Amino acid sequence: MEEEKTKTNDGTKLKSLTFGENTFEANGKKYFVEPQISSERFAKMQELEIELSFGFNYEHHFKNLRKLKENLDKTNFVDSAVLVQNMLTSIKDLEQRKHPVMWYCACFINREGEDRRGIDEKEFEEKIEDWNLEGIDYHSFFRLAVNMVRGLKENYKEYIRSISQNELTVAETK
Repeated sequence: MEEEKTKTNDGTKLKSLTFGENTFEANGKKYFVEPQISSERFAKMQELEIELSFGFNYEHHFKNLRKLKENLDKTNFVDSAVLVQNMLTSIKDLEQRKHPVMWYCACFINREGEDRRGIDEKEFEEKIEDWNLEGIDYHSFFRLAVNMVRGLKENYKEYIRSISQNELTVAETK
């Protein structure tokens, strides 16, 4: 019989992890944020870093749609087809996709007694489920991941600056 999963948070408020603390509890289990990882987990983290760094977002898709319209206006069907295929690929199976930030963190946040030598996808899914049931804020995990991926923090800051600059430009033209 499968163990029943229960929400340990009252469901009304999210919890945040305290940055710099190396332990926390989620769904009645103790977790450790650990800098040591196996080579298998390191390889998985490198794979996920690509998704974290080059993941597509709304702004990216909007730019692609604009470019698609320009291509179609010029009857440039080959480039248009490539652009559409790339966009379709980026959103393929979106609802079934594993979130890279959570999986990235599952590589170095471990349960008490967890075998840290490899990757057990079922165990990773259970850890993420514990974190969700506990009501831990996504941004806590995002912050951990951003601080682990070399260069991502700086790129993210630049991305935020560019969005802010675009908002200023739009506001000035109104």
